[in-house]
Amino acid sequence: MLAVMFNSLLILLPVIGARAISNAYDQDLTSREGAAEALQHANVRLLEELTTFGPRDEDSKLPYWQDRIVAEMDGRNMSAVRGYLLAAPQMLGRDLGEQIRVRAEAEVTGTPDERLIRAALQKLPENVAMRIMETERYNPPAPQTPAALPGEADPAETQEPPPELAEAAEPAEAPETPEPAADAPIVLQANVRNEDERRFQILGSYADLAVMSQRWIEGDRSDELVLKLTGLGLVQQDYSDGLSDATALSVSILKSARRSQRLTPSFSDYLAEQVDAALPDAALEPALQEAFRDLATTEVRAERVRAAYGGSINQAGLGPLEADLDQIQRLAAQTSPGGALTVLAVIEDGTDLQRARLLAEAGGERLIVLVRERGREALKIADAGISWNRNTVLEIMSLTAAGMLLFWVMLSTVRLYIKLPKPRAEPQGA
Repeated sequence: MLAVMFNSLLILLPVIGARAISNAYDQDLTSREGAAEALQHANVRLLEELTTFGPRDEDSKLPYWQDRIVAEMDGRNMSAVRGYLLAAPQMLGRDLGEQIRVRAEAEVTGTPDERLIRAALQKLPENVAMRIMETERYNPPAPQTPAALPGEADPAETQEPPPELAEAAEPAEAPETPEPAADAPIVLQANVRNEDERRFQILGSYADLAVMSQRWIEGDRSDELVLKLTGLGLVQQDYSDGLSDATALSVSILKSARRSQRLTPSFSDYLAEQVDAALPDAALEPALQEAFRDLATTEVRAERVRAAYGGSINQAGLGPLEADLDQIQRLAAQTSPGGALTVLAVIEDGTDLQRARLLAEAGGERLIVLVRERGREALKIADAGISWNRNTVLEIMSLTAAGMLLFWVMLSTVRLYIKLPKPRAEPQGA
């Protein structure tokens, strides 16, 4: 009986220990989608990490911070500029950081990030601050439809004129966009979408895809990843659901990163495996050969290529790829498409992508400062270490109980099979 218990415990102890370690370390905060605990942890770690950037001397922190902003301005990386402005309370030390916080709290307009940016601009030289404001002036964020005032009629309730009146009416001139006054305050917004960043939403047409696909069939496979990403993006763009729109934007960002050689080799290999699983060569190549077999007009060829890509998608393999594309879309939504390119330049696998998305949701464009200062190592602050939950505690208690039982079985075995000699009776004298 003791032998059976001993062998059973030898088998159970490694199993329980492995489960306890896996539950404590593998299920880190990056895997808890939208959990408040994950975002809070990432935000605290991110702000703590920002305080370590730059020189330790308090008098040298401000010049270092200003130099970094000027360097990013020269590189036209406005996402990084906004990130450094948002990180000013942490990077400038206790006194200057407190001044910026107090000034931001005194503001009454704009979001908290916008108030913080305006307060941080006061710590820059006047010419640098003017460069930033002028850049934002000529690259304004996309216009949004203002909410209707109480005294105005709701546009949805406004009745359209009859067709006869609409045809007879003279076309009204388009209202000119008012130029901002010279003395009007410029609100430098956080997470803006500049006009030049609309290029990230362009995938091309099926006619362009047909030309690329024909070269691929003929043996030119120099960039198979871009070809398949374009095909997947165009096919997904045909649908009107939100996931498809996110996929199209993410594919555009990946294509820009690939063509500008910003993707790391390991992440390129990771994406290639995901894309090949979603669009395997065994299904795509015969479908494209069939599409190009007969001569046809450009429109007909484009339609055939569309059908070839749509019919070659492996839905089982598309799921993991769409999950990664959703991570990229959420990363771009919290920073910007340009900021997403900066972050993608240091990502090496899917775990790094989850870390980056979590840090972006916790700190916005402050993540770009982390990446510019520390590179890929900065993403590891999203890991939580040991995750103490009920399962972890129960597994540790079970491991302890099994260890104590094994020790008792060992002692019982020793006492059963190893018997000490009994003391002999000593003869007693008369």
